[in-house]
Amino acid sequence: MTLNSLLGKKHLFITLAFIAALFSQAVFAEDEAAPITPVYIELTPDFIVNYASSGSRLSYIKTKISLRTDSAKENVVLSNMPIVRDAIVMFLSSRTKDQVTGAIAREKTREDAKVAVNEALQEETGVAPIIDVLFASFVTQ
Repeated sequence: MTLNSLLGKKHLFITLAFIAALFSQAVFAEDEAAPITPVYIELTPDFIVNYASSGSRLSYIKTKISLRTDSAKENVVLSNMPIVRDAIVMFLSSRTKDQVTGAIAREKTREDAKVAVNEALQEETGVAPIIDVLFASFVTQ
């Protein structure tokens, strides 16, 4: 082997190593996904729903709801809003007075509402995009 061929191989090796380093940096950069950006979707109009109560007295819930999702799944929620609203109405109307009265019961209602909406969307779209259900107001009578 001559000195020129050794230098040529060394130069080729350095060039290939440099290209490999650049390529691996690009691959690792793709692996670092952008952070999830939360999106809040306010559901309008407010919900007014009758719920199960004892006796013949009519009882209802009036609530203002916002849904928290991430920006990548926002369109799934928006394009399926009738399913979202139906899931919430059906869920709230199935609650009893004990399940909606008091702070602990309302927290449980909030968590269960998230499950109900995600189940409905999962069935329709294959995605469960709701991170949280937030009550801006919650009145029972």
